[in-house]
Amino acid sequence: MKICFHGTADEISRVAGRPLLVLLTARDLPRMRVFELYHPHVHASTSHEHYRLCAVMTETTDEGRTA
Repeated sequence: MKICFHGTADEISRVAGRPLLVLLTARDLPRMRVFELYHPHVHASTSHEHYRLCAVMTETTDEGRTA
């Protein structure tokens, strides 16, 4: 699925610098889900203070990775 994050340069750099993203879910779903980001693109907004990071997000089990 495609996802976009909006924020300042500092906020976007925190997300863009990580290949994995962990999201907390609602009560009736598993507590955490891990996603991998592919093909990230950063776009500057018209205000030049905010940016948009768009990427393809795919759920992963994160098997075999070490911290």
